[in-house]
Amino acid sequence: MITKKNIGKIVAVFCIFALTSCSKAATSAETINMSLAYAATAVISLLLVICYCAFVRKKDFWMLLLFASVFIVNSGYFALSISKTLEEALLANRISYLGAVFLPLCMLVCIMDICKVNYRKWFLAALTSVSFLVFLLAASPGYLTLYYEDVSLEFVDGMAKLHKVYGPLHFVYMVYLLAFFAFMIISVGISLKAKKPAAINHSPIILTIVFLNICIWYVEQHVYVDFEFLAISYIISELLLLMLHEVIYSHERMLVDTAASQPVSQPEELSPEQEVEYIVQNWRSVSLLTARETDVLKALLLDKKRKDIAAELHVTEHTVKKHTANIFSKLEVSNRSKLLDKAKRETSK
Repeated sequence: MITKKNIGKIVAVFCIFALTSCSKAATSAETINMSLAYAATAVISLLLVICYCAFVRKKDFWMLLLFASVFIVNSGYFALSISKTLEEALLANRISYLGAVFLPLCMLVCIMDICKVNYRKWFLAALTSVSFLVFLLAASPGYLTLYYEDVSLEFVDGMAKLHKVYGPLHFVYMVYLLAFFAFMIISVGISLKAKKPAAINHSPIILTIVFLNICIWYVEQHVYVDFEFLAISYIISELLLLMLHEVIYSHERMLVDTAASQPVSQPEELSPEQEVEYIVQNWRSVSLLTARETDVLKALLLDKKRKDIAAELHVTEHTVKKHTANIFSKLEVSNRSKLLDKAKRETSK
């Protein structure tokens, strides 16, 4: 079971192992095939996916997708390094881009979740659509000359590499990455402006992750190196984000357990608002809800109309309806009256 105490050790062990493997490969390129370093990063990435699925208590879809994307990227790098023909190399290049294109999207969503930044489904759907289009463009070499005008296979110290002449739309991928890095920084800024504890406590680590990847990507664009150091930075980034995710989850669970073990004493006379606060604070099932759903729940228990709730929370009525459906589903009730009955019944236990 991953805890706050041992997650730091996991990060340190994997990072040191990965960096050591990369360093040894880079300093002895004449005698050791660089594909061994790519194999090491691919194996580490796969082990991290397995460990995440097996040991992490609260699994997050986007965090899992991030781990899978890192594995796909590093698998593509390794497959490219051992390719024998141009067709094999282009296929491996497409595999690496499949992970590399969707990795920034996963990282952005994970950062927004850690910073408690609310986002709409249409925003996420739009970003996913853009990511898919960028992947199609990056996967077009061999069929079109838009991304690579010309590409050939060469071997350096026994390792296969693609010699590329960039096409007219190659800049799109650069703009795509910079846009996602900007969204990550903006998300941290929004959370800091709202004075959310998660951002205040963890923004230095999040910004370090972002700028680490920006710097390594920039260097690799302007300085020739035999090894894709992004393979290492991606692993470090996912481990740091996992650490933050687990720390925040453990803290939230501690607050829930503390509130459950120390129920709020109920005064003799309560206003409707105070009664709702009392119900919510003592009702353990509320821990299943998000912060926004909890706000909607309080309004529902006060028997407010949907349009009034929407105006109060500065959202649309459709959003309130969606949150209400989620609340009913999670708390296993079908309407408001049953919701209130359930709340009172459980707090009276």
